[in-house]
Amino acid sequence: MPVNIIAFFSSTSLKRRVSGIMDKLGSTQAKVFTPENYVSEGMKRDKTIRDQHNYLFVGSGGTEDGISKFLQKTKIPPPIQLLTHEGDNSLPAAMEVRKYLDQQGITARIIHDSLENLIDRISNWCQYDSILNRLTASKIGIIGNPSPWLIASGIDQQAVAKKWGVEFKQYPINMLTDRTNDDLWEEFSPNLEKFLNNAESIDCKTHDIQKAAIVAQSLVAFSKNHDLDAVTVECFKLLEETEISGCLAVSHMNTLDNVVAGCEGDLPTTFTMLLGKYLTNNSLFMANVVDVNVDNNSVVFAHCTVPTNIIESYDVMSHFESDKSVAIRGKFPFRDITVFKMFGKDLTDYWVSEGVITKNLSEEHQCRTQIRTTLTESVTYFLDNSLANHHVIIPGKHKQRILDFFNFIKRQ
Repeated sequence: MPVNIIAFFSSTSLKRRVSGIMDKLGSTQAKVFTPENYVSEGMKRDKTIRDQHNYLFVGSGGTEDGISKFLQKTKIPPPIQLLTHEGDNSLPAAMEVRKYLDQQGITARIIHDSLENLIDRISNWCQYDSILNRLTASKIGIIGNPSPWLIASGIDQQAVAKKWGVEFKQYPINMLTDRTNDDLWEEFSPNLEKFLNNAESIDCKTHDIQKAAIVAQSLVAFSKNHDLDAVTVECFKLLEETEISGCLAVSHMNTLDNVVAGCEGDLPTTFTMLLGKYLTNNSLFMANVVDVNVDNNSVVFAHCTVPTNIIESYDVMSHFESDKSVAIRGKFPFRDITVFKMFGKDLTDYWVSEGVITKNLSEEHQCRTQIRTTLTESVTYFLDNSLANHHVIIPGKHKQRILDFFNFIKRQ
């Protein structure tokens, strides 16, 4: 759904000023119209244009009457989005328009910022529109079934498809379990060699590592062959039937550019990872919440599947719960993070907080990679109203971008 900017200037505005602003608007990926062109070209060319992301850029004062007549003619549905900047009496004009529309029973909202920041915002909106289009074309593969303990984490796949456009594809777990006796392919061998060479220590049998790598290569190939953008694996079923964990496979998948992988058949968290990847271009870490300290507002996250490209170092060891096969104990740098989770039957609920990693832990009775984090949002959320257990750790500070994205889709 394209982003359209309709720019209004008064007849007395300086031509060079108008030209300069229009050039800046044109530097974004948005479609920029004059009011006349929107009516004469845009509406004739695209019958759905009224329902797209339409923003009225109030370039100067003296545009109030023109804006009201434009809206009467075009019937753009509310809420009406008025973009204003700090010069040329832009904000005063928009305030008059907003109140006029309010008197007509039409909801309108002013988005005010510096001209430079507005240009950045418009560029971001265009990115968000591209991300929505990307989601619409995305496929999530479910290999096996959601784990039976995910009793709160069910979704309505049809509702999710209607809201986000994403397609879910179900596959039996034997597409992995039947491949465990394959040979390690020549083209995948460098991945395993790199993984082992970069490890600080290895406390696993060579045979177990080889088997885990075969599952990893099978998962990568399957995702590629079926054109999947995300996968989630019933990894404990895999472990029960083969004594091979999915930790190395999930970790490796999450180091790749064009796919994400979730554990335990958890669809809300896997979808969170997919959107998080699209928004930040980062590798992400799906983790359990294993400890909450309200006094210092800290949380410990832990899991065995951390992608190796977001940590400083790692040890290769056994899977925590079973003490079998392969898992990864990663050491994170003390850095900024964002914690993100989407939830609900149509995956429209969400929670996000920024924070910082303050300590790497190695507790015996927790999953292998363990980080203590201090968050900006109150950690009582995890005890009182959390969106189930698994949450997604994203390196860097991305809360505002995530909030901006959700504000953008509200205006659809």
